Amino acid sequence: MTTLAPIRLDRNEGARPDSALISSAFESRTDLFREYPDARPLEEALAAKYFVDPDRVVVTNGADGALERACRVGLRPDVELLMTNPTFEMFPLFAAMTGASPVTVPWLGRFPREEFIAGITPATGVIALVSPNNPTGQSLSLDDLAAVAAAAPSALVIFDHVYADYATEDHTLAALEIPNADVEKTFSKAWGLAGCRVGYAITRPAVAYRMREAGPPYSVAAPSLALALAAFQRGDATVSSHVVRVLEEREDLRGRMIAWGVECPVSEGNFLFPNFGGRAEAVYESLKGDGILVRRFAGNPAIASSLRISLPGDAATYDLLLHGLARALDGAR
Repeated sequence: MTTLAPIRLDRNEGARPDSALISSAFESRTDLFREYPDARPLEEALAAKYFVDPDRVVVTNGADGALERACRVGLRPDVELLMTNPTFEMFPLFAAMTGASPVTVPWLGRFPREEFIAGITPATGVIALVSPNNPTGQSLSLDDLAAVAAAAPSALVIFDHVYADYATEDHTLAALEIPNADVEKTFSKAWGLAGCRVGYAITRPAVAYRMREAGPPYSVAAPSLALALAAFQRGDATVSSHVVRVLEEREDLRGRMIAWGVECPVSEGNFLFPNFGGRAEAVYESLKGDGILVRRFAGNPAIASSLRISLPGDAATYDLLLHGLARALDGAR
């Protein structure tokens, strides 16, 4: 009996890379498997794109690796990690790993700038801001980021901007002008290389030096680095076409959700976060029964009634999602 693979709309993955890219990255490159990996060519290429010195760029094992290293640099048992609720689920774990105290500020709707700044204390060592936020898809403005950073000049402000390709505005270049900002990005989302685990941070040279010291020297495999560099050198044409398709799906599905009577906030990520109320579990299970996996956050009371649904960026898969949602909502009435 053959079991079909599930449709994974629970991981926010990007476009599927084409075989030509893979061939060009690995052709006659036996050195990639014999030698220890060297991230410097990719770091230099990224530095050129963002008009910074290469010593400000740290390539890591996914954006998670960059976030963990930044937390190790800025956190210890006597300091606090200030973050929103909800936010990327790894931040509380990073706080626990370092013995730091997590402090949260609710963020559903507009970014609560005044309330967030009020949460800053002399013990605040790291501030974590994810924009577009995961899992809600909401964004903060550049003014919000600058105001928070200015209110905590001695804190390291982690600006997780991995979904910027899908957002109305990419704040990367402007954020790099903020003295205490640490910007994290990735090849896992719009670039479609989640399996390669290639992320990076752009930060102050002194922080970058400490981040390099906070983890192993060869954290990203050479084949992954080669593929990320090949994709980057090819340019973002493939990324752009994927993003256009995702944005079309995002607008269409949000409109359908509202027509179905489901509250569905605006999202700037490659996902939506509709609030199904008391029907969330039934919708989740119905989709799962159809082989469609979405993300549920039952352990967080603030968002337990919402499901995060990745947009596939593919017409056939999107059609299956629409039919699955229609059946789920009909059955959950």
